[in-house]
Amino acid sequence: MFRLNNQVKYPVLIILLLILGILITDLLLPQPDNVSLLYLFPILLGLSLKEKNDVVLLGIVTTVLSIVPVLLFAHEQPLQNLLLERSITVIGIWIASYLVLFIQQMKYNDTNRSEQFRALFEFASTGILLTNNRGEIIRINPSTEKLFGYTAQELVGERIEILIPQRLHALHKKHRSAYAHDPKPRSMGIGSYLSAVRKDGSEFPVEVSLSPFKTAYGDYVMAFISDNTIRKENESRILRQNQRLEQLAAALQNLNEGLEEKVRERTRALETTKNDLAIALEKERELGELKSRFVSMASHEFRTPLSTVLSSAALIITYAQRDDVENIQKHAQKIKTAVNNLNTILTEFLSLGKLEEGKTLPTREMTDLPQLIEDVTGELKLLFKPGQVLRQQYSGSPHIMLDPALLKHVLINLISNAIKYSPENTPIEVHTVVTEQDFSLKVTDHGMGIPEADKKHLFSRFFRASNASNIQGTGLGLYIVHRYVELMNGEIGFDSEVGKGSTFWIRLQIN
Repeated sequence: MFRLNNQVKYPVLIILLLILGILITDLLLPQPDNVSLLYLFPILLGLSLKEKNDVVLLGIVTTVLSIVPVLLFAHEQPLQNLLLERSITVIGIWIASYLVLFIQQMKYNDTNRSEQFRALFEFASTGILLTNNRGEIIRINPSTEKLFGYTAQELVGERIEILIPQRLHALHKKHRSAYAHDPKPRSMGIGSYLSAVRKDGSEFPVEVSLSPFKTAYGDYVMAFISDNTIRKENESRILRQNQRLEQLAAALQNLNEGLEEKVRERTRALETTKNDLAIALEKERELGELKSRFVSMASHEFRTPLSTVLSSAALIITYAQRDDVENIQKHAQKIKTAVNNLNTILTEFLSLGKLEEGKTLPTREMTDLPQLIEDVTGELKLLFKPGQVLRQQYSGSPHIMLDPALLKHVLINLISNAIKYSPENTPIEVHTVVTEQDFSLKVTDHGMGIPEADKKHLFSRFFRASNASNIQGTGLGLYIVHRYVELMNGEIGFDSEVGKGSTFWIRLQIN
């Protein structure tokens, strides 16, 4: 009984002796009621027992022993009266037993919470430190000892500043004082550098969480301290990697500057847009369209003159057998015209390639303007339709300083376009004006004109107006002219109306 096991426990022995003494006293006294309440004392001593079952067993034993004298004295008094008198004792025994059990449960709960707190405090991998409102260390756990190299005896009673570098003591005291006036849970060391110092004087980064609480004995703060060395090293490593990435990005940026500069030179649209992604997508779309246009144009423009050459050559052979000189001359002229067209196409492709590669550079020299226009007119003589004439008008000095080769190409393109897109029996007008500051040129025709919707695309690569689809051309001429004018630091424009003709003008700075 009472789990004595190998040795008798002193509280149990005392309780047994007390019960035995009360029982003997109860049996010896003539009036048992006078001592029956003494059975409550063994129950109260049950507070020293650890098991609930022992308390219940003690209550049963005490109840039985308190009734035994009643049975023995039943001959002296009525049994009913004796049992009634002892009922108070029995009730008291079980009330006392309930109180003992209740107190034991409270003690068990307190002990359990205390053990849980102790386990949390002692075995936590994070350093835990308890301070009072004066900043004095009250208690630390083993992880704190390991973290700082101090024993608990060395830290308890010391100010918290012992764990902070000397240079930061004054600042920390100021912060601690401010925190004492407004204590609340908070974290420190996240996103900043918070230092602590070990017993050996070495500093290391930490992360600290503060949790204030109040007790009947005063205000306290519990600090949870973590070594932040690894995280700070990782942050430093990431920072170094970011710096290296920035350096690589800068290097790539430098490498791309040349390409970006070329892109900016090739299209004004890229200079004015602010959305790089939209520009890239638009550029890709434009490139796809240009490739498609080039394939379509090249296929058509090369096939037509080559077919003409082939058919005319076959007919020349036939007419030669008949000695038909007139038809031979006619088809020989067709071959010559077709070859000239092919030469024009190839010249435009070569010019475009040089422009795109940046190999075309202007060379300024003194140029005889009337002679240059005369030379261009002579080269284009075979292109004139019946009744077409070229009217020239000069104003100012006939000699100017500019690039004659680029200007000649501009004149050939503009005049040949005027011839091509004008009907028979119409004049082509060339008007030049030379001043001390600039040179201007106008080429006017009375042809089909340019539709309003096509005007904004007229200087684009491979673009042809919607009303010129049946007329041979590559769509590169005006684009190349536009680029040549830009190379000579000039500007180009036009005025046109459908059915009435067009005027193309250029203006070049000569000083």
